[in-house]
Amino acid sequence: MTSLLITLMVTWTDIFEGTGAFFQWCFKGMRALGQGPNVVIWILIIGAIAYWSMRISRYKKEAQRNGTIE
Repeated sequence: MTSLLITLMVTWTDIFEGTGAFFQWCFKGMRALGQGPNVVIWILIIGAIAYWSMRISRYKKEAQRNGTIE
């Protein structure tokens, strides 16, 4: 029974080594992707800024038409 408890015991070292191995695996995948994710994120950001700028101009035109606060 004692040997069973010893084999099932998880130490902090096991947790940290497992976490490190997981992140090394993730970063290998990220290295393989290269600059692709960065390009996609920047395209999304630029698209969001352009969309919001168009919405702001519509709100300003509507506010001028209605005589409300810009």
